[in-house]
Amino acid sequence: MRKLFLISCLLVATTPVHAQAVDVSGAKALTELLSNYLGKKAIEKNIVSVVPDGDSYRITFSTAKLIETLPKQDYFKGDFGEYSLLIKPVADGSWNVSSTAIPGGSVEVTTPEGREAVQWSVDNANINGTFDPKIGAFSNASFSYGAVKMNTTSPTQDVEASVNSAKGEVLGMAAPSGGVNFSSNHSATNFLETVTVKSPPSGDVATAAQPMKIVLSGGQIGANAEGKGLRNLEFLELWKFFIAHVDETTLKDQEQADLKAKFLAALPFWDKLSGAYQFSDLNVETPIGPFAAKTMSQQIDFDGISKSGGYHYALRTNGLRYPALPIPAWSVPFLPTDVEFVFGTEGLDLDTVVRAAVADMDLNRAKPFSGEFEANTAAAFMAKPPKMVINRSFVRTTDTELSVEGEVSFTALKPESHTIWEMSNFDAVVSRLTTASEQEPEIKNYIVFAKLAKDFGTLLPNGHIQWIVDQKSDGSVSVNGNPVKGPDPVVDPATDGAGVTAPDDDTTTMPDDPTQDDNVIVPDDEEDNSDPAPPAPQ
Repeated sequence: MRKLFLISCLLVATTPVHAQAVDVSGAKALTELLSNYLGKKAIEKNIVSVVPDGDSYRITFSTAKLIETLPKQDYFKGDFGEYSLLIKPVADGSWNVSSTAIPGGSVEVTTPEGREAVQWSVDNANINGTFDPKIGAFSNASFSYGAVKMNTTSPTQDVEASVNSAKGEVLGMAAPSGGVNFSSNHSATNFLETVTVKSPPSGDVATAAQPMKIVLSGGQIGANAEGKGLRNLEFLELWKFFIAHVDETTLKDQEQADLKAKFLAALPFWDKLSGAYQFSDLNVETPIGPFAAKTMSQQIDFDGISKSGGYHYALRTNGLRYPALPIPAWSVPFLPTDVEFVFGTEGLDLDTVVRAAVADMDLNRAKPFSGEFEANTAAAFMAKPPKMVINRSFVRTTDTELSVEGEVSFTALKPESHTIWEMSNFDAVVSRLTTASEQEPEIKNYIVFAKLAKDFGTLLPNGHIQWIVDQKSDGSVSVNGNPVKGPDPVVDPATDGAGVTAPDDDTTTMPDDPTQDDNVIVPDDEEDNSDPAPPAPQ
């Protein structure tokens, strides 16, 4: 996937004008165009070269030549191999692209702690696709490789990783709103990673700990991405500007105006952008035993720069399994088997901030952005902060599922929330706690609060217990419409945050004492601890 992105950057400069003949003059013209995006030094030092090859052009990127241009130093050594691809002009102005090798390589770094090194190899690689310069993207492409292996070594840990039989594809088309719509997927089988954690170097061999080994394996790894309205051509124009002015320490007024115009033309960067990866049949061997998950995935969804953008994240796992853990037997059924966390922010106005930043920016100042801009941005955020949202998230155990969804907003940075909590098989949980309390009496305290929570809840037709929790910006809290906490005390600024002072009357209790708050139910601990816990309702 990364190589397809690099190929796109190389080919975006090509135009239908140069797609009609394959000869030395065509190669020279392509080289000149590429220099606008890679810099003239990349051409002069043969870091990138273009030559005719039959009915195609061969573009070669030499990492060795690149390293030769770097200042002499002893910190870093690298061998990344040579990347090469063939591009064949098509009558409609597009290019057929192919490559049959992704070179292996190595990197070595010398740090104060010692030597760190990485080596990798890729077998049987194959890339084929059609690149459309009009949209600056692949209209279609596919890739595959037999295996990837990577080894890393360092003073503190070693890692060996490999995957087999990888494949993927990319599709792209012009977006009605501008930019390009694209989708991509990538999958690989038989993931294996061995991590060996070493003990820190010490002079005493007898006390040195044995290395700890952790082995991760999975049946399949998958990754996918999707974009709507990605302004890739506008991004390349920005990159072209940076390359043209990379050696300049200041910009003329007209150059700054051109930069600002190009930046604004790239907005909103994209309309929608999402990406995800998934593991299946994940196993983790550790010194205390094996952990496992049937599936594990992460996902992000980002809006572009807009007046009311949304940005979301999700983590999902199911089929969790555990080794024998050093925990009480009664608590094992409470370990999660499935987990989903889905949250994000909505109503975020980045468009106003970005446009104001571009207008204020002056790259010839010591600070590109003025203090007035920074103060105005902070004030605007305080006046209209984004809203945090919790999409339905849950933790599932052997007996029950606890879910939550809702939102949190802020008024003068004080939170105000509305969340809905729901739990299934509540009585089964109480029953387990009751049985466990026969061996561990202190569990009776948990049972008291569990029953108190049930009293505050609402029984739904499906048998679940529901709690609708509302927190106001003044600090007050209610559950299912019943107040459980009053507003926070109002602090007189003259007291310098000393809080609420009780009157001289010794019988007066501070309002923060929950035992004196009519809205808070406090069980009698002594009475509940003296009697056996009652059986759970059936």
